[in-house]
Amino acid sequence: MRIVKVLTATMASVAALGGVPAAHASVPAKKQPPPSFSATIKEGRKAVRAELKRTKSTSASIALVSNGKTVWSQTFGRVNTAGKKPSSTTRYGIGSVSKMVTAMAVMQLVDAGKISLDAPVVRYVPDFSMLSPQYKQITVRMLLNHSAGLPGIDLSNSLSPQWIPGYAEVAMAGLRNSRLKTTPGAMNVYCNDCFTLAGVLVERVSGVPFQDYVTKNILKPLGMSHSTYPTSVPAQGTVAPAIVDGKVQPWLNYNLFASGALLSTPRDMARMARVFTGDGVVDGKRILSSSAIQQMSVDQTTTTLRVGTPGEFRYGLGWDTVQDPALKAAGVLGWTKGGDAAPYRTTFAIAPDQGLAVVVQVVGVESTFQGARSLGQTVLLNALVETGAVKKMPKQVSGMPLKQKATPRDIKQISGTFLASAAPQLKVTEAKGRSLKLARLTGGKWVRDPGRYELRKDGAFWSTVTLGTSIRSVRAWGRTYLVQRSIDGTGTYSADLAIGQRTRPGGPLSPAWQDRVGQMWLLANEDPNSRLWLLAGLQFAAIPGLSGYLMAQGAPVNSVPFDATTSDNAGTMFLQIPFFLGRDLFDFNFSMQGGEELLSVSSSVLRPAATVPGLA
Repeated sequence: MRIVKVLTATMASVAALGGVPAAHASVPAKKQPPPSFSATIKEGRKAVRAELKRTKSTSASIALVSNGKTVWSQTFGRVNTAGKKPSSTTRYGIGSVSKMVTAMAVMQLVDAGKISLDAPVVRYVPDFSMLSPQYKQITVRMLLNHSAGLPGIDLSNSLSPQWIPGYAEVAMAGLRNSRLKTTPGAMNVYCNDCFTLAGVLVERVSGVPFQDYVTKNILKPLGMSHSTYPTSVPAQGTVAPAIVDGKVQPWLNYNLFASGALLSTPRDMARMARVFTGDGVVDGKRILSSSAIQQMSVDQTTTTLRVGTPGEFRYGLGWDTVQDPALKAAGVLGWTKGGDAAPYRTTFAIAPDQGLAVVVQVVGVESTFQGARSLGQTVLLNALVETGAVKKMPKQVSGMPLKQKATPRDIKQISGTFLASAAPQLKVTEAKGRSLKLARLTGGKWVRDPGRYELRKDGAFWSTVTLGTSIRSVRAWGRTYLVQRSIDGTGTYSADLAIGQRTRPGGPLSPAWQDRVGQMWLLANEDPNSRLWLLAGLQFAAIPGLSGYLMAQGAPVNSVPFDATTSDNAGTMFLQIPFFLGRDLFDFNFSMQGGEELLSVSSSVLRPAATVPGLA
């Protein structure tokens, strides 16, 4: 759409200057009829139904926007055990696509001159503090591009059967007890707490609760009448549930509003998409300035650690990527944000120069963020072909480089134990014929993956069983990373991702830490309505062959490795992995109170299960 406008204006200017003969300049261009998108809709329906079948998902809803109009909207699946279909007003959790709304709120305040992107956060939120003094260097921009260096996410009171007010205040308290994991601005690592803090920023500057600001300044002006934050349990039938084994799963409230809690419909989200296809204006109302749209779409990762070709992460302000790899493979600019708040998966994708956008929402316990993203890419690519912006669908990735004989040095460079957060812990060792084998830490043991990895001419080791997948080691910032390249999304591109940081054995565990291994720790300060009470307690486990490091597993963390050699009373985060698998790290601090050893993790306090009295 922008290209057409620029070309039209340029030709008019040339004609006025006499560069085009008057007779030709006065001939009106033949107006092309708008596409019907019938082929796109056909392929989209086919793809959605296949995804629902593949993942046994309950329902899905989709909307396609072209030049300011919703040209296709449809629902699939069921919302109850009787087989009733979702309606166009059935809401879904949009998960982290909520971050786009938060980024829009911040940018509105930037437009109003009330916030400067490169001013320190403490200017606007003076009670924000951390144990690392460099927290004062964190700017507003760093919150929106995931480079602030915050540990990750405070899960305390984040999930519940009904709304628990005050989540942001709890997260702020957790930050006061936490260190930075990287220098502010140095490395982009996905971070929910960055956007929770951005929500606090909106509250402090606007003077109203975050959800009230968004409702008044974004949702209502856009006519997003079915979009709300869950401040009460939704009425039965208004939100699409997951159905498992014939049973409707109970409602789960996400309380982290600014980073992942908005409920919406594809039709409503299609109206929000028009902000980005319409240069900030929808139905004559300016929601964001042209400058704000442009700033949000600038690649914010140019100074971070690069370990390979762009994958799904090339952060803008709010966006997961401002160079969607599937669209880039077709020669088209794309901006994408994904949401993953189980059981909901959402994709919000824009092709700004063509005025196209797609929203996909899926609910199902086995559905995946990657599946929803692929659906969005598939629909946009087909729409681009149908509009003539792309001649044909990009080819599927195929083939691999020729084999190459590995040397002992090749094997040594990539061998070792590679750790990551919220991901499998990996061990790379030599196999027969100077190939490699990959093992994953499962149940306290290293379990070998099927197949081997063989060196090829591009210098990477390629899987003998998984098509298009290879691994290689990359040395950067004084660390060695294991980088995996795999076919992604629509299958028309490959993406690199750092999946682990090499970690060598450290010193022996102290007696204090040895006593803690295998113990169970239980939450002691969670809200009574929190869902985390129902999860298993926290345990520490050894990593075979890697002395000095332990794994923390269970509530309120996911699966986090840490250094247990710092002191008897502190286990420290140490990973620095860009983009995704260095997210959600924690320090583990112990103190004695009333003769009992308590464990602090961000804002959560835990006590040994052995000291908890049993119930009659």
